[in-house]
Amino acid sequence: MAYELIYTSAERGLRPGTRGFCTVAHTRGIAPAMVQILEAMSTYKSLYGVHEEQDADNPVAYSHYRSSLLGREASVLSRVCPIQADHTGRSNKLAHHILLSAREYPAGGPVWLCRQEDFFLREWQGAPRFIDMPRKVPAGESPCSRAAAWEKLTGDAGYAAWLAASCQNNLQAVVYLVFTPGMPMLDLLGEAMALLEPAQRWSVTFNTYFTSLPAGMTCNWRCCLPEAEVLREGRRNQQAKILDLTGKLPPLVDSPLVQLAREGRSDKAAPPVPPPSEPAAARKKFVLLPQRSINMLNLKPRKPED
Repeated sequence: MAYELIYTSAERGLRPGTRGFCTVAHTRGIAPAMVQILEAMSTYKSLYGVHEEQDADNPVAYSHYRSSLLGREASVLSRVCPIQADHTGRSNKLAHHILLSAREYPAGGPVWLCRQEDFFLREWQGAPRFIDMPRKVPAGESPCSRAAAWEKLTGDAGYAAWLAASCQNNLQAVVYLVFTPGMPMLDLLGEAMALLEPAQRWSVTFNTYFTSLPAGMTCNWRCCLPEAEVLREGRRNQQAKILDLTGKLPPLVDSPLVQLAREGRSDKAAPPVPPPSEPAAARKKFVLLPQRSINMLNLKPRKPED
């Protein structure tokens, strides 16, 4: 069972004396140090204010982070985004964090889990409260289909393999994906992650709207806007890779992974192939033996007569 924490702007927080942006709910029994870590991961940089027409174009930040601060073999999945104005009429946000251990990881991977209906809250109402029942994590697999979102955006589904290959042999790899609001970043990351083996998926960390790296965390796939300061820092990192989805993409080198992204993998098992039948001429004919008497069937050899 997973722990969760909800952070938003409220008149009164869960912890006595807190208000404004604060924790309004968390699973009972979660460590105070963990509460502080998750609160620090609740930052969000809005592109548009709550009263601007383009408010709906603010990106949603889905993320998967891992860190030694979380304990051995643990992950945090988060969804942070703007919501309607708070009680004072000012801009607001809702951050929902879910902490789960390795034994709870579904085979589908972190992106698959983020996309499950009702896994994350979309709004918060009511008084601050403790959550008594730890959240149940759904199980499931992520089908490796043709990378349709990549094909629609770039013209070639094979670019999903470019991203997947970045972490296949290097779990420390950092990739900056340059995007503009409206691009389906979670879908793109999901199609790339589906190309990896289930055991690899939970080793890959990401953020669909990356603006800063939380202290002590790792992030492999960083989705950034073209003018982001973190992207300028990334360009100075010679070890980092950059895939600019707003411009001309580099040519792809054909590989089995690229073909898999373009064609997908069939999960249906092929029907068993029956053994080849023998030609009629090669079959042995059944021969009817003549009827025999009991004496003819006596197998004892007769003694020779004198």
